[in-house]
Amino acid sequence: MKILLVSERDELREFIKRNFIPRGAEIIQYYNPIKAMDNLDEIDPEVVMFSGRDFPRHWKPFLVFLRDTKPRDQCVFVILRGDDFDHEEADKAQALGVNGIVDEQLRDRQELSRLKDLINRYRDIGDARAEKRLIPTDVDAVRFVFTHPERMEMIYGHVDDLSATGVAIIPYDRQRIMGLPVGTDLNSCSLRIGEQIISFSSRIVRNERALSLVFGLLNDGQRALIRSYVSGHSQRELESIESDEPALLEPV
Repeated sequence: MKILLVSERDELREFIKRNFIPRGAEIIQYYNPIKAMDNLDEIDPEVVMFSGRDFPRHWKPFLVFLRDTKPRDQCVFVILRGDDFDHEEADKAQALGVNGIVDEQLRDRQELSRLKDLINRYRDIGDARAEKRLIPTDVDAVRFVFTHPERMEMIYGHVDDLSATGVAIIPYDRQRIMGLPVGTDLNSCSLRIGEQIISFSSRIVRNERALSLVFGLLNDGQRALIRSYVSGHSQRELESIESDEPALLEPV
């Protein structure tokens, strides 16, 4: 996979290299967007990451030029936005055929995960995880609770990471789960996902900063519900833009 990065900053390139070169990507950086446009045919990128902070007036003509020859499914165009990228700019980007808008603060785990998920939707980036994961934000209605296997009290926590195979939660009161060893079966778990609640068993696979659980037997409908909700995150983010809510993320 060939990634064209249009940015003035080497530190942005180095961060992208660390996260995408191990997945077989080739990173080509251009410091001048006009020169990058002139060489698009020669570069023939599969992904373009364009810094809207470095070049706020250039991403529109660049995107128009790119879409004249390469539609969204042939070349992924991602705007790495800075603080000045507002809802009006996001609307223009949607109209011009952008694939996604991601905050350029890629050290943020949510933003990095969002970028990888976006690109992986169009190009295989060799993610070793079998299931797509959701790192919930304000647009996601996800809650998890389980019954302590010994004290039979309800344990609530913030969902840190969710997929169709498991969940990681950060308990609101960590002291209440400190004694639970890896391998413990939790027979009474409930997950609220959107407007629905599903119940199942799970097993503890890690008890550190977060409590990581692997789901027990889910029926096909339950697993499909989780996959659908995880995949729908981008659409919920997009709808939040249209309703003037604060999130700003990639379209589906």
